[in-house]
Amino acid sequence: MHRYEVQILRSLKEGPKSFWKLLDEQDEHIKGFVERLKALLEAGVVEYSDGKFSLTPLGEERAASLLPRKDVRCPHCQGGYTFSVFSEAFALYHRLVEGRPLPNLDYDQGFMTESDVFSRVAFLYERGDLEGQDILILGDDDLLSLALASTGLPRSITVLEVDRRIVEFITRRSQEHNLGITALEYNAASPYPLKEHAFSVFITDPVESEKGLRITLSRGAQALKRGGALYFGLTTIESSWHKWYNVERMLLEMGFVVTDILRRFSAYPDSDNHFDEEFYDRTMMRRLMDVEFPLPADADWFRSSFIRCEAVEEPRPLVVGEVVFDTDFYLDEETMATPKFV
Repeated sequence: MHRYEVQILRSLKEGPKSFWKLLDEQDEHIKGFVERLKALLEAGVVEYSDGKFSLTPLGEERAASLLPRKDVRCPHCQGGYTFSVFSEAFALYHRLVEGRPLPNLDYDQGFMTESDVFSRVAFLYERGDLEGQDILILGDDDLLSLALASTGLPRSITVLEVDRRIVEFITRRSQEHNLGITALEYNAASPYPLKEHAFSVFITDPVESEKGLRITLSRGAQALKRGGALYFGLTTIESSWHKWYNVERMLLEMGFVVTDILRRFSAYPDSDNHFDEEFYDRTMMRRLMDVEFPLPADADWFRSSFIRCEAVEEPRPLVVGEVVFDTDFYLDEETMATPKFV
């Protein structure tokens, strides 16, 4: 039995589950997951009723050797990290983000929980990538810049962001609290606008099309010095292991080595982002199954891993100059949870 099928069957052996719960409790990319779930339905192993999937008698027989799913992750920390040492900074950040702009679906925005943002801060601190560092953030709907600045530890923080609302919000908060953040309006499809190889840390949560990943990570290669740290988020929801393989090849070609992967490190809740029918109607995943799923989602199903890389030589971008900014920048056959343009 394939491990992805094991993940689904043991989840259902625990009891009936929604689509969102099942999606969150396995790690195949969403297109493969839906195809596998459809096959189980067609084979009579799984049934769907009243918004939930459950095992049929045939499914119970097939899952007889499996234990019901057990939660083995620590409920008290985020991937082994605590940000209690930054409690004052966290309290300031909580105040700073009040009134933040809600996601613009045209830019594939969605922000993580405040606690997950500070778990990233704690990780950067542990790795020596916070104190006295020159940090560049490409895309900051998470408002990570405000969290980093709240600690008072970086030497400089620069934000490149396509959404003018976010640029203006960060600039206003920075001026109000003397945080010293520089925020500039910038589309990653445009030529890199700053001095190359001038930053020690680069952080981004890229779109997950292969084109978008190649461009975004290349901007990081243009920004970083030799020995600099590149941080980015990547999911298994919208990226198959083959895409992960291609991303690793890109990183190696650009002169980076992967030093850390923190699995399922960041969550993007529907409730915080006000994701509703409009959001789901603009995604391909809504049309993959032949049944309607109840909304709002009852699980924080969109989670990303946080990856740290280090430049072992002067980084070599795979993309320089301007590129075409079209639907391929955001969408490929695996980005089923990304809203389409309207």
